[in-house]
Amino acid sequence: MTPAPSILLVEDDEDDYVLARGLLSEIFGPSLKLDWVETWDAGLEALRKGTHDICLADFRLGDRNGLELVREAATLGCTVPIILLTGQDNREIDLAAVKAGATDYLVKGEITAPLLDRAIRYAIERKKVEMQLVRFAQYDSLTGLANRSLFHTRLGDAIAHAKRTKQLVAVLLLDLDHFKNVNDSLGHPVGDMLLTQVSERLTACARETDTVARLGGDEFAVIATNITHGDGAAALARKLIDALAAPFTLNGQEVFTATSMGITLFPLDDKEPDQLLKNADMALYQAKAEGRGRYRFYDVKMNARAQARKTLEFEMRRALERHEFCLHFQPKINTFTGDLTGVEALIRWQHPERGMVLPGEFIPVAETTGLIVPLGDWVLHTACAQSVAWQKMGLPPVPVAVNVSAIQFKGTDFIDTVTRAIDESGIDPACLELELTESTVMDETEVMTELLHRLRDLRLNVAIDDFGTGCSSFLRLKELPVNKLKIDLSFVRNVTDDPANAAITKTIITLAKNLNLGVIAEGVETAEQFAFLLQHECQEVQGYYISRPLSGDQFTVWYGERLQNLAREG
Repeated sequence: MTPAPSILLVEDDEDDYVLARGLLSEIFGPSLKLDWVETWDAGLEALRKGTHDICLADFRLGDRNGLELVREAATLGCTVPIILLTGQDNREIDLAAVKAGATDYLVKGEITAPLLDRAIRYAIERKKVEMQLVRFAQYDSLTGLANRSLFHTRLGDAIAHAKRTKQLVAVLLLDLDHFKNVNDSLGHPVGDMLLTQVSERLTACARETDTVARLGGDEFAVIATNITHGDGAAALARKLIDALAAPFTLNGQEVFTATSMGITLFPLDDKEPDQLLKNADMALYQAKAEGRGRYRFYDVKMNARAQARKTLEFEMRRALERHEFCLHFQPKINTFTGDLTGVEALIRWQHPERGMVLPGEFIPVAETTGLIVPLGDWVLHTACAQSVAWQKMGLPPVPVAVNVSAIQFKGTDFIDTVTRAIDESGIDPACLELELTESTVMDETEVMTELLHRLRDLRLNVAIDDFGTGCSSFLRLKELPVNKLKIDLSFVRNVTDDPANAAITKTIITLAKNLNLGVIAEGVETAEQFAFLLQHECQEVQGYYISRPLSGDQFTVWYGERLQNLAREG
């Protein structure tokens, strides 16, 4: 049996109170729970506490009326449904009551026990439905945290409060490292479990006055109020970062993630909610650029950098449409024979105003904006087509190596892109080499391993670029279907001067031999470096000592002359 509701009666006439109590007793009998207050102010105070299930309020309450009570209660955030009671039937008052937020409007002389019972039950159920709809609209269904809509409302409220109290408000924005890997390797249900556990840890670290929100995907935000100094926000950020660094247990499996965080302060950085969120996003971008697991406060220079990035992104999109990008090719040779072993395709941007722009200036922006995918696809197709074009000119086959970003490689259609580039260009797959960074290849997920095996099935070659700069698992390296290790230029540059670099370089060469892998050194610029690599039997080299990167036409001339010279020397 449904328990009787807790009822508040706001009525300044004792006779009407007795009549109402009689009707309610007829409905609920001895289980009736009724509190009676006689004034408007007492009624508002009782409603503010929110301890009742339903309120019956007289329309006339001295100098004030029930409509004002309904409106004021709503302003205070009261969720108790209110039924107005009046002495006369008035359609205008009825409509005004509904607009004010009253659940129902009853004429005292017409009220019967069944009518009142139905009105009370209807009002309570309607309020429950309204509250559910509000929750759906304001809270994230997965984590129960505030959603983006409620986040903006709470931020506006926090700013209004901070203006009155002369305090600060901090907005902390964060997302999860490698979250996509969790979804790809363990499945979306496990990814949802991770998001739920992350929300629990964030909530546990925040104070009761703070708001933790999920803005979408793996992006979360925290509104920290009652702050008097930036140090308070920094302490909270450090606490949140440490909390997410600890391992998560998902379906009995230990999973690690981490986070970076951007922080902005009201009113020091800005006074508008939307701009504060943009500031936090810029600070988050900076934190990620400097390394994972750290936080950064917004400063005005970030805005200038962000505008520059936006301009560069716009110009890059236009450059793709206008075919302003081009490829240069740096030759690679066999260290022992001097024979050409291939070329590495290197992208350049022939900017109409700035001239030749090197990739270090635009690739980072391409990666953060997603432009790296269409840009990388263009490089792959163009490099394959150029290799075939050289062969049609009568040159021997020229293997071409193409750098592939982690974002591009992990895309859903990367294998299709490679297959299409091979088919459309007609290149022999054995003449195509993909260079993947060590950190990308060492990502120990089933998806990554499957991708590498599918590339091997296409009969092309895979090289691990920048080898020695990451943390490789030798066991995983032994099992990976890769063909070559590429020694990072940071080791080659000082190989004749720095004993540590020399030792690392020799170790990589030995490791490659023992694993039956090819090995190439990049960044060879001097005869001394070349001699060291030759002495220690590094199979291939590339760098300015051999040749600078060349345009397609320049390479045609360079290779032709080199073939003639080798023929004369032979």
